[in-house]
Amino acid sequence: MIKRIPALAAMAAPAIALLIGGCADRSQFPSLARRPAEDAYQSASAARPASPPPSIMSEGLEERLTSLVAKATEGHTTFESRLPSATRTINAAGGSTKGSESWSVASVALAGLEAARSLVALPLADLDRLEAEASNRAVDGSDADLKAVRAARVEVEALVQAETQSIDQLKTKLGA
Repeated sequence: MIKRIPALAAMAAPAIALLIGGCADRSQFPSLARRPAEDAYQSASAARPASPPPSIMSEGLEERLTSLVAKATEGHTTFESRLPSATRTINAAGGSTKGSESWSVASVALAGLEAARSLVALPLADLDRLEAEASNRAVDGSDADLKAVRAARVEVEALVQAETQSIDQLKTKLGA
């Protein structure tokens, strides 16, 4: 028991020093109350609202969007040109068994439509990337880029959805 007393004394000395330090005279320390300068700063910043950033699109974005929409429209035209032939082929193979020659020919026609749909889906992927970039820029500045990209994306996405709907209907007819 005698051996523990020096260890206890060694631990108690710093603890007592810390407790005594908390008992200092409070008049020596500055107040944490709000100061008049802080109130003046707050009222000055509230008096003038932040001006909105100018609504200007990034340089070259409009041309890029026009190009992507044009590529998507061109791809949709290709899809539309292949659709009647593929529909006739799939309708002709409607009751055939999987693996038969007519079913295989219809499957190839369906694959051709899916390849044509990818011509529209690729510009849509580029628009998705541009939308993410424009969204990041809109946080710190103008949202003109984001609005323009979203408008182009909606247009291209409508083409992809129409093509997907046509392909899904044909897949159902084929039994694929």
